[in-house]
Amino acid sequence: MQMSGEPTLQIPQNTGHTILLLELAVPFCSFGGVLLAMFFSGMANTIDVRYFGVGCVFSSIALAYLAWIRPRKDIVALTTPIYSVIFFIVPSDLSVTIFLELLYAVSLTILLVRMKLRFGTVPESGVVGGNVLEEPLKSYCETVREPATGLNPEVAHYAAVVFARFAEGEYRDAALVAGAANAEPESANAWSVLGTAFDIIREQALMLEESADQPEQFMEFSVSDAGILAKPLPPEDKISARFEVSLENALLLMYAASWNESVKDRPLLLIGQSFALKLINP
Repeated sequence: MQMSGEPTLQIPQNTGHTILLLELAVPFCSFGGVLLAMFFSGMANTIDVRYFGVGCVFSSIALAYLAWIRPRKDIVALTTPIYSVIFFIVPSDLSVTIFLELLYAVSLTILLVRMKLRFGTVPESGVVGGNVLEEPLKSYCETVREPATGLNPEVAHYAAVVFARFAEGEYRDAALVAGAANAEPESANAWSVLGTAFDIIREQALMLEESADQPEQFMEFSVSDAGILAKPLPPEDKISARFEVSLENALLLMYAASWNESVKDRPLLLIGQSFALKLINP
């Protein structure tokens, strides 16, 4: 069973605080430049309006960076620095006006909103997860160690890939890998509860990708699986809670199974530890 390359989390070690500041900088700097241009223009100042375009240039760079660190690349956002240089830096016959700066600032803000809606947010799993497992994740992995013993290493590797792809916000890829894992011959004798977890993630990942509403009927773990799950199963009448906990348990089971039976994936899993901790903590 061959994977198309080792999975990697291609997200720099950024804090959520830094990312938030960069997102705020896009409208703040671009519109700030426009306001300064209007202010000095109203004073009949001789300063070239082009100088205030530096706010749009900086905003374009910030937007491109935010697009670059996402697993799903927004090509339009990535190319905005090129246009900012053409409009505001490189000498040309194009007349730089306050209206052009305003239009550009509005465009950057729209692109930022579009990128966050269509290409997802930068997952917290992009932050370093430490060098060792933290509690209560460590205890859960220990609980899963014995039941997972003997699991095919390739199936365990698939579990790591599914977890990583989902944590990155690559829901379609996570669904495809989960489906491929259950379709492989090595999965025939694999741990049945893990097969259920693959099915749950595949189903819900596709719903997230398509922004679909929660269905009345969905894949979930059976009562007999409860002993191996990280979080208790909600009551039968709590449909919404059952739906959410099913996904959380499936992802945590992926993490624990791959941690125990796919040692080569542990560096990847450590990177995603903060995401797993967010899932397991109440």
